[in-house]
Amino acid sequence: MEVDQILLTLIGASASFVTFCLMRFPQTRRAQFQQYGPFSLTASFFGALTILFISALTVCAQVVWH
Repeated sequence: MEVDQILLTLIGASASFVTFCLMRFPQTRRAQFQQYGPFSLTASFFGALTILFISALTVCAQVVWH
């Protein structure tokens, strides 16, 4: 893997983790969005999985492009 592919993978994994945390734990959100309760564990997991899937597709597209 090239450096740019590794960086895309790390950014995608980080974005997925942040998505899970923001959906599951409302105290980590900005003040105006803290009024909404936490999402269910299933919804948080699938939200994070969606972000991870999109980032994996981005890495695959970058590999095919080169």
